[in-house]
Amino acid sequence: MHQSRPARGFTLLEMLVVLLLIGMAAALAAPMLLRTNPARSGFDELIAIAREAAVKRGEVLYLRVSTSGQWSLEAASAPTADPLASGHVGSVGGPFTLMISPNGSCMFDVPTVARGTALQLDPLTCEVQPSTVRRDSRAGVS
Repeated sequence: MHQSRPARGFTLLEMLVVLLLIGMAAALAAPMLLRTNPARSGFDELIAIAREAAVKRGEVLYLRVSTSGQWSLEAASAPTADPLASGHVGSVGGPFTLMISPNGSCMFDVPTVARGTALQLDPLTCEVQPSTVRRDSRAGVS
């Protein structure tokens, strides 16, 4: 007579359940592992909130940030009035004023551009860009 041995290995259903659990764990852990610069995340969130406010209000807003990280959000129509919002974010390099238009685009104001800033922003998305070395075309040095 032929004796049957117990089956060895895993069933397809068991393997699918394990893969599903691994996938769920990876989906929870991936955002923390992919964050390249956690110190900037608060600043990026601040810009996103300011863009949303400019679009909702339908007016230009100024986001003023000091070297210590103190910030205030002001309406361009009443820059001397009380700020719309204020707070503190991690140090971002230097004092600057970011003008945010009602369509969500942004740019630095003239005094900030004249001083120069370590931040490079995409004017359409207002996302912080990696620093790049600029070459001075007149002198040929960086």
